[in-house]
Amino acid sequence: MAKVILIDALNLIRRLYAVQERPYLPLAGEVAEGTRQQIISNTRNMVLQAVAKLRHDLVPSHALMVFDGGNSHWRQQLCARYKANRKPMPSLLADALPELMQDAEQAGIRCFQQAEYEADDVIATIASKLRQHQQHVIIISTDKGFLPLLTHGVDVYDPFTKQFIRREHVKEKFGVQPEQLVSWWSLVGDSTNNIPGVPGVGPKSAEEFMALGRSLNDALQHPDCPKKLKQKISEQKHEILTYTQILALQTNLELGLNLQDIRLMEQL
Repeated sequence: MAKVILIDALNLIRRLYAVQERPYLPLAGEVAEGTRQQIISNTRNMVLQAVAKLRHDLVPSHALMVFDGGNSHWRQQLCARYKANRKPMPSLLADALPELMQDAEQAGIRCFQQAEYEADDVIATIASKLRQHQQHVIIISTDKGFLPLLTHGVDVYDPFTKQFIRREHVKEKFGVQPEQLVSWWSLVGDSTNNIPGVPGVGPKSAEEFMALGRSLNDALQHPDCPKKLKQKISEQKHEILTYTQILALQTNLELGLNLQDIRLMEQL
């Protein structure tokens, strides 16, 4: 059985970059060349150290670093407010991404970026397909959007706390099972992605509602479904369907990758 780590590249890199950038904030519009080189050099070193640590701790047989493509806008087309609250990537880091990708490749980690795809959807697709073939997948990210993928054969690992996020952790934190999270976020909102949810539906009422069924439709059909809550959800049916579509990761992209492409060479 292969053990495959799928690294959410920008989730890792942006956090490491932020640590290096912090002592120099606020950065002026024109950053001194020495400062730029220092920040990027430190970031490159930290990324390589992080990747080496992942290889040492998790002992994968295969690995892939996945970067966001720049032309994936279908979610914004469905909902203009999607991620509208997010700060753009610092230009200093954006300019250095080719160097960071080259570093990873030279360290033996294949990088993948396709213009029309978000990294999350690429990772979800690969994880889903490998799980169907009984391979072991570990998603490296702090992004909670991957938690709905948690199942036998697919793990999520936080590289900063060095901990696996388990199904029981999801249930304890959100009150629902991983496979119910997209529905739950569609009801209560998801500030990370700037999704407002249903007015008047809070985490507790959404948790109680989702306990009535594995899906929104199941819960709505349950005889114990509160009438007021059912009415609120019915009035927001179109919005909820849109939020669900946006928050659900795609798992059927055509990527042209196979396991052999991402096999790791043994480290000396």
